Amino acid sequence: MAIDLFKYGKAGKGVQKGGPKKKPFFLFWEIFGNKFWKFFQINLIFTLFCLPVVTFGPALAAMTQVMRKFVIGEPIFVFHEFKEAFKKNFKQSIGVGIVDIGLVILIIYNINFYIASIEADQSFQNKAMLALSLAFGFIIYMMHFYIYPQIVALNLKMPQIIKNSFLLMILGIKRSFAGFFATAAIVVIMALGYPYSLLALPLVPAAWMCFITTFCAYPVIQKHIVDPYYEARGEKNPEYARYETTDEALFEDKGGFEEPTDTSGSRKEVQHTKTDKVKLKGKVIR
Repeated sequence: MAIDLFKYGKAGKGVQKGGPKKKPFFLFWEIFGNKFWKFFQINLIFTLFCLPVVTFGPALAAMTQVMRKFVIGEPIFVFHEFKEAFKKNFKQSIGVGIVDIGLVILIIYNINFYIASIEADQSFQNKAMLALSLAFGFIIYMMHFYIYPQIVALNLKMPQIIKNSFLLMILGIKRSFAGFFATAAIVVIMALGYPYSLLALPLVPAAWMCFITTFCAYPVIQKHIVDPYYEARGEKNPEYARYETTDEALFEDKGGFEEPTDTSGSRKEVQHTKTDKVKLKGKVIR
């Protein structure tokens, strides 16, 4: 028996406007599925933009901005958004990127050094230093889930961002651990597939990992920084516009309520118009 996957001749009920927000697990896979092919494009753009190595920070900030827009459901043109975010956040993120590269080298060196030291001398000091190096790398890695989203979304100085990132990592500990284990699984898979996995580096892992960490971290930033800012101003966070609509309209959207209609007899071309972007109020949200 054949299965009709694409029923072009029959319109469905539509999506209910202002409907309930989906659970994070289902929302994650919905966005991931909708943007699946775009992740390859984004990963390639990221690779090209960070080829000089020192531009790793701005390239990661730009990719984080794209992923943030995916998470909040704002339609974008990927390359344009990436390029604009790269330029806009260049000054603040380039220093972070250079420090990141230095920290990665330092942490890897320390871990290898103390592993070799333990093999030669099973002293408590060597074991303690190895544990501290691992813990330091673990904390720094999870703090970065929150550093780059704050760079692209908030107007804050770097000391504030660093402080916030440590606190947010603790406040959103469940999401922090979820992001850690999910991205660690990707790293392990890439390591197991070495050296063949090197062929996938320009197309796959960075975009997936960035989407995972942004999806895990940005709702925590919204809850503890963005939402309180707008609440203090007596306003609603405009990033939730995809779930709530309060403006009066000339025609009521019946998406999710009307009965399915059969349009098999004729096909009409639908023209899509591009809506202007809504400028967010205040200086917090970029």
